[in-house]
Amino acid sequence: MSFAPFDVQPVADRLRAQVSMLRQVGLAADYAAVQNLRDFVVPSCFVILAKELFEPAAPGHGRRGDQVSTPQRGVVSFGVVTVGRNYREQRGAQLVGEIGQLLKQVRQCLQGWIPDVPGARPLQLRQGDLLQYDNSTALWCDVWTTQIILAPEAATP
Repeated sequence: MSFAPFDVQPVADRLRAQVSMLRQVGLAADYAAVQNLRDFVVPSCFVILAKELFEPAAPGHGRRGDQVSTPQRGVVSFGVVTVGRNYREQRGAQLVGEIGQLLKQVRQCLQGWIPDVPGARPLQLRQGDLLQYDNSTALWCDVWTTQIILAPEAATP
């Protein structure tokens, strides 16, 4: 167990290994570095930690000055921003062609997968949103959730 925030790198690694049509899989820093819609490498995905929300733990007992182990269950949300070509947008047909196929593959790769972290549950898709588009490129963000346990790491001898 750990106090570290949820690590999205294994999600990115899984996408890189299983979605063959992706030319790039990046993290938040890679996403933030792109200045214009036309500068995105297409097709690509970016995995970005969005939120961790923890339930209150039961009050622990101990002496004043002690640090008591109080594990907490949390729900983690992260976004997968998918970038693809969308040539038909000029005719009003959003998310057709490459971007639609790419979303299908990304979702098949992640739905139900259990990350290797304490307390993890199968990933669930919570929502999807069209973030931005022009006449040839679309950015779509799927928001995924799982559970983690926040607790001290086991003592090693």
